[in-house]
Amino acid sequence: MRMKKTAVLLMILMLGAVVAAGCIGGNATTTTSSGTPSKSPSPLTTTTSSASPETTTSSVESHYPITITDFANRTVTIESEPKRVVTIAPSITEDLYYLGLFDRVAGVTDFDDFPPEVANVTRIGGYGKYANLEVIASLNPDLILVDSFSTAILGDLEKIAPVVVVDPHGMNDIPKALELLGRVFNAEESAKRVTAEFQEEVKAISSMVAGEPRVGVFYVVWNNPLMTAGGGTFIGDVIELAGGENIFNDTTGWPTVSPEQVLERDPDVILLTPHCGMSVQDVYKGPLANTKAAKEGRVYMIENENDLIHPSPRVVKGLEAVAKLLHPDAFQVSYPLTVTDFAGREVTIEGEPERIVSLAPSITESLFYIGAGDKVVGVTDYEDFPPAVENITRIGGYGKYANLEAIASLQPDLILADGFSKDILDSLEKIAPVIIVDPKNITDIYNAIELLGRVTNREEGAKSVVAGMKAKVSYVSAMVAGKPKVETFFILSYYNGYWTAGAGTFVDDLINLAGGENIFGDVSGWGAASEEQIIARNPEVIIISPNAGIKPEDLCSGPLSEVDAVKNGHVYVLSDENLVVRPGPRIVHGLEEIAEYLHPDVFNYQPQPLACNATAEAGG
Repeated sequence: MRMKKTAVLLMILMLGAVVAAGCIGGNATTTTSSGTPSKSPSPLTTTTSSASPETTTSSVESHYPITITDFANRTVTIESEPKRVVTIAPSITEDLYYLGLFDRVAGVTDFDDFPPEVANVTRIGGYGKYANLEVIASLNPDLILVDSFSTAILGDLEKIAPVVVVDPHGMNDIPKALELLGRVFNAEESAKRVTAEFQEEVKAISSMVAGEPRVGVFYVVWNNPLMTAGGGTFIGDVIELAGGENIFNDTTGWPTVSPEQVLERDPDVILLTPHCGMSVQDVYKGPLANTKAAKEGRVYMIENENDLIHPSPRVVKGLEAVAKLLHPDAFQVSYPLTVTDFAGREVTIEGEPERIVSLAPSITESLFYIGAGDKVVGVTDYEDFPPAVENITRIGGYGKYANLEAIASLQPDLILADGFSKDILDSLEKIAPVIIVDPKNITDIYNAIELLGRVTNREEGAKSVVAGMKAKVSYVSAMVAGKPKVETFFILSYYNGYWTAGAGTFVDDLINLAGGENIFGDVSGWGAASEEQIIARNPEVIIISPNAGIKPEDLCSGPLSEVDAVKNGHVYVLSDENLVVRPGPRIVHGLEEIAEYLHPDVFNYQPQPLACNATAEAGG
């Protein structure tokens, strides 16, 4: 896997966020599960008033001044009701939101992302020493709220306004933080209400999984070196409450571990986050592919790690997401379930599918990504990813080339197919219900994954996959925004012409999203282009499929040697053709690879240039 400077920077920033959230080195305590299971936990309610309903002029006057003891055991006196507050920890901003005090917030860190309205609040920089003291002072705050990450600058902050340290380290500390803030803002009744709702939400979710067997979980904090959450961390609390068992719970803090140690402990589930430096594909292609989690398709990318690492009532969202990933059956959708597939057919599924035959590699990959890989009992001869498919029964080729007898012998309760199987649809329906999953563009892929999630009772897994894909697309789009479009030619194969992608293909979509201009974007579908046509359109970059039957150096002689792409050495070979032709979760990796070829400087990427002669410079 390529390690980019951007990823390294994100790692540093996210570790800072984890520290500020009270995760690293925290001594967490765990909330116990009790109460009657509730199948539909209600979301936390919030108020938007500037003060809690019980606050009146007389009560405010009698409440202040107030002296409190904060999380750092400091005694702080608040002379009057705080009206302008700077928070130097996202979790504290979130606490104020849930308490109905968000309109008091005058400044927040660069890491605050919730509630959405926080986008309109003045940014004061990063955590601790990275906060901009001049900006904070300019906001004229009457109170500054911080966590332990700001200890180094407490003296400087106290010169601006009174400072209160709010520093929860575990789930049981969140009510303590709410109680403290309730006293500081004369909103004690609101604090009691929010605390009660938070505790009931936690109890309801943990009760849902209370009877489920514990699931071994490996949580990836960072990839290089491989770091995880040990015992006594906030993440450890969440995993336990969600019905899991942290496989490194016998360690403390945030230890560095080896792949061998992970393999030895063999987790049932691997949890990744968008900024951990490891993708689901990396797990399936690397040493962790031999874990039970990878073999059964239970490797998940958490949609938003801030739902987990910000110790505020918001963590209920992260807890519920993890619980649904670890124990999807405990949150089972209602069957029978009727869905409309990509062919416009209404199909009813009587119960949760347990034996699925997949007639398209993209569908198989999607099932593994959403956590339903262990349900797949039959695949086509073309399946090659993830590695676990090697042990699944083969049923032949696409469409009419599928072996109906082999499919029937597997006794499937669901068959999933793409458009190539429409010719044998009637025969397939005699074996089991059939759902057509046939995306034609990126948006369709999102919809396909969500459909598969509903059908297989893996909605949370599907949600996390789609969120991860959208994040990757947004990242690439943002990186190439405003850059000149690069004239691009894609070669799928060389046979009686150069077969290439036109409009309506995934490759055309990817080229456009990657900041390129497909030179045959005015042609529909796949087709063969002549040398004369290619020369006339003069591509700046040529990208070749690894199975095209032609190599970059083959273009050095003949008519195409005169196009800009060849003259400048900008001819590249994709690492894997399936990253751009299979409409599944991995297509975003194909997008990023194409973007790196088209805009290497933007992504700090150095592709190997084509050198057509011995005197060609290495730089192309």
